[in-house]
Amino acid sequence: MGLEDLGLEADENAVYEVLIERPSSGYEELADAVALSTRRIGAALRTLVDRGLVVRAADGPRWTAAPPAVALGAELAAQRERLHRAELTVARFAETYRLATADPTQRDLVEIVEGTAAIRARYLQLQLSARSSLDIFSAGAPEAVVPADSQEVTALSRDVRVRAVIDQGFLGEEGAAVHVAQSLADGVHVRTVAEVPYKLILCDRAVAMLPLRGRDAGVDPAVVLRGGLAHVARELFDQVWERARPYGEVPHADIDSVDAHILRLLFAGLTDTAVAGQLGMSVRTVQRRLQALMTRADATTRLQLGWHARDRGWV
Repeated sequence: MGLEDLGLEADENAVYEVLIERPSSGYEELADAVALSTRRIGAALRTLVDRGLVVRAADGPRWTAAPPAVALGAELAAQRERLHRAELTVARFAETYRLATADPTQRDLVEIVEGTAAIRARYLQLQLSARSSLDIFSAGAPEAVVPADSQEVTALSRDVRVRAVIDQGFLGEEGAAVHVAQSLADGVHVRTVAEVPYKLILCDRAVAMLPLRGRDAGVDPAVVLRGGLAHVARELFDQVWERARPYGEVPHADIDSVDAHILRLLFAGLTDTAVAGQLGMSVRTVQRRLQALMTRADATTRLQLGWHARDRGWV
């Protein structure tokens, strides 16, 4: 397979393939292999050297291909970046076209919010405007809205039901367990899954805001959905909520609150090291407390401990 898709001409492609197979070749070896004139080989070599695909030997007019995984990997990365920029441009043009051609009623159903500050403002507006419910997916590190900015407490004070599904990526962030514990104390209902589809806030089950380009593309820009489009987000939240594991129920009187916290984090999928980091203790302390719980439950494995904890209502 040639490398024309990376911008190499036929001569450059032929010379590079020979140098991959025959390191440290000179003009004569290259001419025999590719049946090109010395002038054309020289031009191809100059281009390959300029692009970092070929290096010249220090002891004479001989050339060697740079390691393909490094040299071509950089080329591919640059190509992907160019393609990504083109995709973003096409998406922006498509959105501009949609807004220009849509009637006003359609425009009201979809709103594009760009810029971290604008996304934060719209997110907080949704929290403050809620009258009956707020449903939230939390994943990874907070971007536009950090816990200190959140208006969940204000919503809860107006008897708004707040539910949140958090994933392992969110719980693994520094200080996340403390913030979740505070949310639980404030009255938020929390459940966990291995991974949520994307970040989401759903206000009164009628207005939803989520990243425009999916889970791994950041929250900027975001899209606000209303009407039937918001109902899709509502159905997705309900499905994830139903299969999610409850987190942070009031621990049984027979178990220490710290031990209950350790178990909740482990059940959410965190490693011993991650649990220790969240709770500000050493890994050995976490493991020692777990061993004590296993002894108390007469369990020989953590799986057995988990069954026992669920059966006794420890978490």
